[in-house]
Amino acid sequence: MEALIIIDVQNGIVSKDLFKKEEFIENINKAIIENRNANNTIIFIQHNSKTLVKGSYDWEIYSELLKHNNDIVIQKKHGDAFIDTNLKQYLEENKIKNIFICGLVSHGCIFHSCKSGLENGFNVKIIKNGHTNWLKNAEEKINEINKKLEKMGIKII
Repeated sequence: MEALIIIDVQNGIVSKDLFKKEEFIENINKAIIENRNANNTIIFIQHNSKTLVKGSYDWEIYSELLKHNNDIVIQKKHGDAFIDTNLKQYLEENKIKNIFICGLVSHGCIFHSCKSGLENGFNVKIIKNGHTNWLKNAEEKINEINKKLEKMGIKII
């Protein structure tokens, strides 16, 4: 079994000046369609913080994503989607070993969740051009993170 995990693509973050925002959203939606067509599980990770307050507009999952009502939504409070959430438990209970990760932001929640996924025994792959950030050196940071992830054994697909 396989799952696509979409991390923190929420109004309050997408509203920032993201590097190649349109391409990023398009690539996530392509991944959603491909994974849905393959009957893979679609999981949205939703961050809760002082700026992403549960129930607020900024906290909501970005409306241009092709989210269905039956997709799984998991709440988190840390930069790692596996810390203090039921993500690992859900994946194990549903016998999901292969996970595809995309979302926000490259050097934060994406990097830490990919690393943690490996440490928890999952086969982790990252969606090409499926993560971004709003830094002045955004492209450089994305390339740096991709290299770090590849060194850990994470494939970019």
